[in-house]
Amino acid sequence: MPRQRDPRFSKRQLGRLLRTFREQAGKTQPEVATTMDWSVSKLIRIEKAAVGVSTTDLRALLAEYGMHDQEVVADLVEVAKESREQPWYARYDAVTSEPFRRLLAYEGSTAAIHQFHPVLVPGHLQTADYARAVLATVYSGVELDLAVECRLQRQYRFESDRPKLVALVDEAAVRRTIGGPEVLRGQLRHLLARSAEDCTTLRVVPFTSGAHPGIGGAFMLLELDDEIGDTVLFEEAAGKDYLATGDNEVVTAAWERFLAIEQLALSEADTTTLLRQLVES
Repeated sequence: MPRQRDPRFSKRQLGRLLRTFREQAGKTQPEVATTMDWSVSKLIRIEKAAVGVSTTDLRALLAEYGMHDQEVVADLVEVAKESREQPWYARYDAVTSEPFRRLLAYEGSTAAIHQFHPVLVPGHLQTADYARAVLATVYSGVELDLAVECRLQRQYRFESDRPKLVALVDEAAVRRTIGGPEVLRGQLRHLLARSAEDCTTLRVVPFTSGAHPGIGGAFMLLELDDEIGDTVLFEEAAGKDYLATGDNEVVTAAWERFLAIEQLALSEADTTTLLRQLVES
């Protein structure tokens, strides 16, 4: 299914546009609030995306700003509706951390993903059986089913609109028999299929690299689309996931770490050869 922008970003987009339309119309916030019979704080909260706006109020605002292009109005009404919806991951609160939910929100606006994992195949590339075996180390029963469903839904939402994915994994990730030999073999076949796609680059960091900058843990860098124009760092750790945005020192250091690991990785061709050998062994 096509990716949908997260409601919080739809709200932010709408707030920015409404502020632009107001300024282009040469109106101040107090003037508009008086005309609309609102408090000034209500208009401020809408423009700052602190609250949503009803489609009725939106149409009235656009008319106040002289925006009568029906196609533009219809598009903005759809954005307003999206901004008031529950995000798709809301049902998975019990099996996701707050930083991870923020990551899922950003993924709806992602142009490219760069990630490294020292032990496991990354979530975006996991088969259902492999994912269940991994998640069973943390969850059981209903929660396990919910966690697996969340992981597969996350993949499904990229199905027809995949961003560029550059995945680096330590050799341990493609040799560790998660779920048993057949589950691992199925996972390796899946990696071969995905790595053949133009939008996916998969490279293995071999054991012969020795100690390297990635052994400290898994992390992911998201390059967001031009409309948001930011970079997101997500670091995965048991019980203390971490997320940062922007071009600060932490994000810059993560980019440097990723590039250093990339220098040690096998080529795509050599990675494919290794995966085929492991499938056939």
